[in-house]
Amino acid sequence: MYFCYAKSNYIILPLMDLIPEITIVSLLLIGILFYVFVTPKYKKKKIKLLAKYRRARSRSLHYQNKLNSYIVKYDAQNEISSSGITYGELLKDLKRHHSAYLSEKRYRKLKRNHISINRNERVLAAQEKRLKETEEKIAPLI
Repeated sequence: MYFCYAKSNYIILPLMDLIPEITIVSLLLIGILFYVFVTPKYKKKKIKLLAKYRRARSRSLHYQNKLNSYIVKYDAQNEISSSGITYGELLKDLKRHHSAYLSEKRYRKLKRNHISINRNERVLAAQEKRLKETEEKIAPLI
């Protein structure tokens, strides 16, 4: 117990009774500081990730359309590409990866939920690498 001097009387200040209030105030201050300093950085990173996702998604759709139109125009479903697989297989592979990693449903889920940015950046980087490889494979067609 601590003693405080006030108006010539000793007043007993029971600090033990204030511990719950001090704890609550401390937790609130920590929460407010976290919200003020960490949340804006997270939101910026999330916005950048979502923009990158949309760019990769539109590139994937663009390559699918180009490859599909080439296959239809020249009846090249079973024609072997420069990479050693048929254009039909290449298109199926592109569509499969698009639906697994770059779908609109996944975009809405990323946009709506609290996400792990680092994990999703790695997944997105892998998809961008695949799109770059696909671009090189279909470059003569475009």
